[in-house]
Amino acid sequence: MTEKELRARYKHTVFGFIWLVANPLMQMIVISFVFTFFMKKPIRYYNYYLFTGLLIWNFFSLSLNKATQSIVLERHLIKKAVFPRVIIPVSIILSNFVNLVAAHLLFIIPIQFLGTLRPESIIFIIIGYVLLLNFTIGISLISSALNVRFRDVNFFVQAMLIVWFYSTPIVYSFSIIPYNYIWLWRLNPMTSILQIFQYAFIGYPMPGPAMLTVNIIIIAVTLITGIKVFARESKYFDDWI
Repeated sequence: MTEKELRARYKHTVFGFIWLVANPLMQMIVISFVFTFFMKKPIRYYNYYLFTGLLIWNFFSLSLNKATQSIVLERHLIKKAVFPRVIIPVSIILSNFVNLVAAHLLFIIPIQFLGTLRPESIIFIIIGYVLLLNFTIGISLISSALNVRFRDVNFFVQAMLIVWFYSTPIVYSFSIIPYNYIWLWRLNPMTSILQIFQYAFIGYPMPGPAMLTVNIIIIAVTLITGIKVFARESKYFDDWI
């Protein structure tokens, strides 16, 4: 199913895998042009900073959005065959993950000119991948399972992703967040995940040990909750679809 997702996405396209970086590149150009006028404190390597965040966010938002609807959209398959239902949302996430890795391999080419990549960068990229995959799978299992019974979940996720994007330091720096509200950003696992990739690619600061520990706990709880919720709700998928 992961292979099917990959084939279907770029079937009959002229540019194929070029769209992996074309979409975030266009986003980067527009956002950097607009936000440069409003930033009081310039961000070093802003275009690279922004592009790093957009690649991660596009993976997360696209995976969550498509996985949430996946069980309902694949209702015909569920009624025809017996197989672990969890394969459906996870295959979507894995196909997007393959695209993310391919996009990062292309991204390494311009990063070479900055000289910010270090031998240990690969370790932090792998750590970032592990945290990102676990968090995306966990929250997607929750949303996809609940969306079968409550179709409002899909609309809630779409609205939440808009707010979540601006609540994550993608277009702005973590350092400009007012001290009184910084705890809200520290509870957002995507903040730590982004900072790990920013450190690996462009040498920005890593998340602090306390913040990283809290986020890892949140990610672990989200994954465990997702597995349990999906296992409980999947028994009744046939009744609700």
